[in-house]
Amino acid sequence: MKILITGGAGYIGSTICLALADAGHHPVILDEQPCPTEKASGTVSYYQGDISDRQLLTQIAKAHPDLSLVVHCAAKIDVAESITQPDTYYENNFSKSVSMVNHLLDLGVNKLILSGTAALYSADNAHRFDEHSNPVPMSPYARSKYFLELALKDISNARDFQFLTFRYFNPIGSDHSFRTGFRGDNKSSLLNSLIQCAASRKPFQINGTDWNTRDGSTVRDFVDVADLAAAHVLAALAFNNNSLSVPLNRFGMPVINLGSERGVTVEEFVLAFMSATKSELVVNRAGRRPGDIIGGYASSKLARELLGWAPSTPLQTSILNSIRWATTLNK
Repeated sequence: MKILITGGAGYIGSTICLALADAGHHPVILDEQPCPTEKASGTVSYYQGDISDRQLLTQIAKAHPDLSLVVHCAAKIDVAESITQPDTYYENNFSKSVSMVNHLLDLGVNKLILSGTAALYSADNAHRFDEHSNPVPMSPYARSKYFLELALKDISNARDFQFLTFRYFNPIGSDHSFRTGFRGDNKSSLLNSLIQCAASRKPFQINGTDWNTRDGSTVRDFVDVADLAAAHVLAALAFNNNSLSVPLNRFGMPVINLGSERGVTVEEFVLAFMSATKSELVVNRAGRRPGDIIGGYASSKLARELLGWAPSTPLQTSILNSIRWATTLNK
């Protein structure tokens, strides 16, 4: 099966490409960045360019007339950057994506799996989110992703178009064979901050200790990126065979959450990091920062029921894999 992967050179996209190739499928990557998946075990095609380039999309469709579906991972994802550059996020994540979908439909490609985000869930009063939880996107990044979901819903009502959205919680780890992983400098990453503190022997600071959680710190849901990729392999085959029927949530959206279903507080994550790395950190605690939220974790019951999917990678393994990948990348 041939599958177009937009953003296939990125962290999640490249891991999905490798998982699809390992399963015997043919990923066709479209990304502005160079392709990092040369270690794929199967056939991978690569095109460098913009997702809204109609001429390039036409070229890809002509070269691969048997394209079955699209996995749309291409997006800008930095929440802080989206606040200072909202126009860039709405253009890239929303406008260009709608243009791409419409042109692919004209070319006869009418099935799409969207990489969505759990960042659009409201975390004011609940810790656990299912697909029916209220969407209250608080940043231009989250809004750009949610607006795209709304647009795809409208397009599916007007045209012969099928889609589903996977809403990811917090990806962590790397491809388990260390062929790809996170590239770049994510300053907002909890794990990256811990790695930097361990390397520099500087104290790590936890902000907010009075939340209504087990230990007063905020909650996260970390899901291994290889487990995320496995869900896409399962969904791609079922979706293409018309054997996957995703029930609409109460907002009329075909959504599936992908998370570990284990809420981990920041305090617990710090302890897991120290246990996995056999290191000791000095931990300081401070008050809440403006804009901080309590956080939450996924209900992935629907993914289990529809796909037979469940995350299987322990948190400490994901932490160690992230560190090993970063070490490999820096050699």
